[in-house]
Amino acid sequence: MSAKWFNIFSFCLVTLVVGSTSLLAQVNVTAQLKSQEILIGDQVRLTIQISMPSNLKFKEVKLKEALQTVPKIELVDRGSVLSIAQSPQQILEQQFVLTSFEAGDYNIPIIAVDYEEDGLTKSANTPAPLQLKVTSIPVNSERDTLRAIKNINREEVKMSDFIFPLLIVLVLLTFVGLSIYYIVRKKRRQQPAIVLPPPPPPPAHETALAKLAELERSDLLDRGEINTFQTELTYILREYLEGRYGIHALESTTDDILESLRSIQIPEDWRLQLRQMLQTADLVKFAKAEPPLSFHLEALQSVKTFVEQTKADLQPTTT
Repeated sequence: MSAKWFNIFSFCLVTLVVGSTSLLAQVNVTAQLKSQEILIGDQVRLTIQISMPSNLKFKEVKLKEALQTVPKIELVDRGSVLSIAQSPQQILEQQFVLTSFEAGDYNIPIIAVDYEEDGLTKSANTPAPLQLKVTSIPVNSERDTLRAIKNINREEVKMSDFIFPLLIVLVLLTFVGLSIYYIVRKKRRQQPAIVLPPPPPPPAHETALAKLAELERSDLLDRGEINTFQTELTYILREYLEGRYGIHALESTTDDILESLRSIQIPEDWRLQLRQMLQTADLVKFAKAEPPLSFHLEALQSVKTFVEQTKADLQPTTT
C-alpha cells in the first residue's frame, strides 16, 4: 500500500471513530403523540423519550412551560420516569396525558428537557413541534332538531286487557314452583360431585421452545422487521426466565432482571450471554442499533440452547 493510500485510509478511520463517539455523547429527545386527532374532551398520551450518556443526570421534562403558549391544551396527568436502558446510553421515557375542551388545530411547541453535566444544568429540545387537531361532535340536524310534544292518547281500560297478563303470571308461577320442586328433589338424591383439579400448566421450556420454533419459521427478518423480531425473542426469553426461575422478568427492566439472576444457580458463561443478549436487544429496540442479520439468528439459537440446557431441573407444580 502506497503512503498516499495509507494516509487516506487513516484519515477515514479517525473520522469514523470520532463521529461514533460524538453520536454516543449526544443528548437526543423525541416526542410522539399517540394520536394526532381527538374529539373534544377526549385524552391523548404524549411520550417523551430521552437518550443520553450514562454520566449525565436527568432533571425534568419542561412540558408545563411549553404548554403555556397553548392555553387551550391542558395537562391531565404526568407519569413517572421509566429507565429502559443504562448502558452504553441511558434511555429514559416519561408519558403525559393531554386534553382539550375547545375544537381547533393546535401546535404544541418544541419541548425542553433539563439535564445536569458536571454540576451545570443544560437543556436539550425535541426536534420539532407537534400537531394536534381537536374536533367537535358532529351535529345531525334531522336527529337533533327539537320537535313539539304530542298529546297522549288514552284508551279505555277493559277487563279483557288483564286476561293475557294473568295467564302469563300463572304459567310463570307454575314453572318456578315445578323447578324448585325438582331441584330440591335432585339435591336430596344426588351424591356430592367430585371436583377434579385443573390440569397443570405446561412446563416453561415447552412453551418457550414452541414459540421459538414459530419465530424461526416467521419471515420477520426477510421483511426487515428487526425491531419486531427482537421484541418477540426477548419476550420469549423473559417469559421463560419468569416461568422457570420465578423472577418477575416480563415487567422488569434489563438491569432488574440481571440483578435477580445473581441469586439463581446459572453458569457464569450463560449469565454473561444473557446480559449481552438483553442489552443488545434494548439497543435495537430503543437506540435503533443495527447489528448484522447473522446476529439475530445466532441470538435465537442461543436462547434455544439456553432453554434446552436449563430445562432438566424444571418441576411443574400441581394444585
